Amino acid sequence: MEIVEIYHDSLFAVRFDEKDSNEYEAAFSLWRDLDYLVRFFEENKSLVSTDFWKDTLPSVDSEDLAKSIVDESFDLLGYIQVIARNTADGKLPDFDVFFKELGGRKYSHLREYIPQKSYGTASPTMLRLYAIRLDKNCYVVVHGGIKLTHDIQGTPSLNRELFPKIDNVLQFFRANGIIDKEDLND
Repeated sequence: MEIVEIYHDSLFAVRFDEKDSNEYEAAFSLWRDLDYLVRFFEENKSLVSTDFWKDTLPSVDSEDLAKSIVDESFDLLGYIQVIARNTADGKLPDFDVFFKELGGRKYSHLREYIPQKSYGTASPTMLRLYAIRLDKNCYVVVHGGIKLTHDIQGTPSLNRELFPKIDNVLQFFRANGIIDKEDLND
């Protein structure tokens, strides 16, 4: 496992040993792959056709949803660039505003390494970046996904991928004595 810097001293991402790209790059790459997204929405058609999305999505057509994710991913990338500049300049909104505590019972006992989530730019948004907060305005992205249900457990791909990644990164941080951003720069 390797920690890769995305924005100086503020946003990092995990690159798992078996992967060529880090989790930040991987998320944006998938969010721009129309073929992948159309297949994803076809496979999860039952989840986007529920009452949860009924009155909020303009369309549940897989191609329309895929195109909206691609558009939103570009908007989100631009917004993160603004957040990074603000963070560097000591302005708001910064990464501490952008990320919110993940919540739930699984990690509620943690006092350090708090898992976080962020939202895409659309309303409603399905895009999520998941990170671990190491320090004030210092986050390590561990996964990016498309959330289709009220909770993570209801979206099979998130439920299957997110929690093992968080657990692996937490274990890596503890094993390597990583407790703040200075430890990432060593």
